[in-house]
Formats: sequence, structure tokens, C-alpha cells
Amino acid sequence: MTQIIRIGRLLLELIYRSHSTSDGPIAQQTAPQRQPVNPFGKTQRAQPSSIKARSGRLSRGKLIGLLQIVGIGGVIALAVVVSRAPSAPTSSAPAFVRPAVPTQTTQVRVVQPSATIHQITITANGSVGVRNYIDLTPQVTGRIEEISSALRVGGTFRAGETLLVLDQQDFKLRLEQAQADVASAQSNLLLQQAKSDAAIANYALLNPGKRVPPLVALTPQIAQAKAQLAAARARADIAQLELSRTRFSLPFAGKVTKSGAEIGQLLNTGKSFGQVFAIDAAELVVPIPADDLALIQPASGRTVTFGNQHNSYTGRIERVSAELDSRSRFAQIFIPVTLTAELQPGAFVDVRIQGPELVDALQVPASATQANGSLWFVKNDQLTRHDPVLLGRNTNGSIIQRFDYAQGIVLGAVPGGTAGQRVNILGNNG
Repeated sequence: MTQIIRIGRLLLELIYRSHSTSDGPIAQQTAPQRQPVNPFGKTQRAQPSSIKARSGRLSRGKLIGLLQIVGIGGVIALAVVVSRAPSAPTSSAPAFVRPAVPTQTTQVRVVQPSATIHQITITANGSVGVRNYIDLTPQVTGRIEEISSALRVGGTFRAGETLLVLDQQDFKLRLEQAQADVASAQSNLLLQQAKSDAAIANYALLNPGKRVPPLVALTPQIAQAKAQLAAARARADIAQLELSRTRFSLPFAGKVTKSGAEIGQLLNTGKSFGQVFAIDAAELVVPIPADDLALIQPASGRTVTFGNQHNSYTGRIERVSAELDSRSRFAQIFIPVTLTAELQPGAFVDVRIQGPELVDALQVPASATQANGSLWFVKNDQLTRHDPVLLGRNTNGSIIQRFDYAQGIVLGAVPGGTAGQRVNILGNNG
């Protein structure tokens, strides 16, 4: 209120000053006496000039000033009235009081599981792969004369089946030459043995009772002839082996994934012309977290069920990867499979791994686990928190260590739930 009065006084003072300035004496100016330019002109008496305010403008200004004073006074009076208005409601008008909302007890559903035998089950996804791919590489150089229809991309071949045949003419000639060398070496050996027999007989006639010297008996020559015969036979065997290698085959049944062989194409030793894999090398590769792997240890030999919406298959874990994947940090398990029309390399399947059986454990639905991994259970109609010991999982939820859950384990989340909060049980599931 004091500030409003002070502002009013300042406004009145400013208006008063403005009006006192406009109503002051009128300035008068006397024109200076000027000499006429023309010296011969008639001199005139100088007339004083004065600036006088018009009476109409003065009266209008006074009217505006009065109106401003009246307006300011009205504003000040209104402010005084408002400042003196009562701030609290009078006794005749009772104050409105919002009715208190009655508190409601939180309603929850509980489950009362039985402590019995439960089996751990790990669910995952895997893909059919191949243990190793094999590059097709000829052991001899030659031009393709024959090629099997199985040696095409997607073709299937049997163990020992001839996939292609190279030109054999050069290899047959080399074999005939090696066989001729064998015959020559045999003849030379026979000749040296005959000479040795004759030399021994003559030496006995001339030197009866004496031991025949090796040089006389041609022992070194015979040994050399035998060595030459062995070398010739080895060359013949090599020629025979190279001739057999002109027929290309594999010792296992498999499938062709790549092929660049055509009739008339020249194949060089050690240069690949295709790729295959053995049918019995197919396996199911399943990546699983290290925590899940720990739940089913030892994993080797565990039964695995896998398949799709149409068919289901059964297998056993053969081995586990020696290290975790550097990117996903998952372990890998390998299950041998038999290829079918559905199970081809690259196919994805759903996998269920059967783990060990747990005795005297509780099966808890997934909906009972809270966001922080704990459980709510009801005791004396009040919420009580429990941090379970996880033993495993299966398709029905988590398997935990047994504990006294009193009236039951709460299903679902409890918004704003706190330990000791009173609740009302709607129902329970056994």
C-alpha cells in the first residue's frame, strides 16, 4: 500500500511540473535594428516582435492535465479498496474441503508350486553346417576326356565313383616304357648270374678247394643288376599309379558345392577345380550363452531335440567349442545330423537341449520374476521380498532352490510395491 501511494505522489509531481512549465511567461524577442540596404531608401522604425501562446491551446492543455489527475486518483482509490479486502473467507461462506480418498488394498495373484523333480531345458536356435569342405585337386596333369554328371554344382556322388577321366595316352606310354625297363633289368640280372656261375666253375677247376673271390664270382655285378631291376620296377609302379590317377574319385559319399570342370579342360597338378563336402560331415551348430552351458555340464552326450514346424529330429551333443566366440561371447555345441530334404547346410532349426534333473526344487513361472530378478511372496497378507537361487530353466519358467513362500509367490509386477505392504490375494495356482 505504501508503494502505491508513493507511486501516485511521483506521478502527481511530474504532472504538476509539466503544467507549470507550459504556463510560464511568454518569451519575447525584439528584432534587432537593421540598416536598410539601400542608402537612399526611406528609413523605417523597428517593430518589436513577440511570440504569444494561443489561448485555445492553453485551455486544452489544462483540461488534459485535470483528466490525468482524476484518472490517477481513481487508480489509487481502487488499489486501496483492493488492499483492504478480506483474504480469508467469512464465517457465512464455509471453505470447500476435498473429501479424503479411501485407501485400497492391492490385489495380487499367487502361485503355490510343489517341490519336486524338475528337468533343466535349454532352448536355442542353430543352423546346419559342414565340418569341413574339400577342394578338388588333381594329382596329375592332363586334359579332361570324360566327366560325370554328379560333378556338377548340387550333384551327389558315391564313395569311389569316377567323377572325371583325364587323357591316358601319355601315362600308358610311360607305363609301357617302365615295364620295358623292368624286363631289361631282369635280363641283365640273369646274364650276370650266368656269368657268375661260369666263372665259379672255372675257378674251381683251376683252384680246387679254394674259396672263390667275389670279383671272380661277379658278386658286385649281380648286386648292381638286382638294384637296377628294383629301380625299374619302382618306375613301373609309379607309372601305373599315375595312370590310375587319371581317373578322379573320392573315398566318401558327398555333395558338390563348386565345380569348374569341363570336357577338354586342362587340369594342372595341385590346382583346384571344385569343392565338395562329405555327407557324414554335416552337423548342427548351436550357439548358447556361457551361463546356459554351465547349467547342462557335462554337455557331451546330452539329448537334443531339433527341427521346425513340420518335423522333429533327435540327436546327441558330440562336442563343445574350446573357446567362446570373440564377438558374441557365446559357446558352440555340435550335433551330428543326417542330411534330408529339410536339413541342408544353412538351414535354421529350433533346438531344445535336455539338461540334468533337479530334485526338491521349485518351478516358478516367468511372470513371477520381477524386473530386478527377485520374487514377491505373501506372508501374513503382506508383501515380502525374496532373492531366489537360480538352479536352471525350462520352457515353463525358472527352476529355483526351495524356500518357504508362506501364502504363495506373487504373479506379475506389483507397481510401487514395497516390503510390508498389505495385499489381498485374489486366487492362486497350484
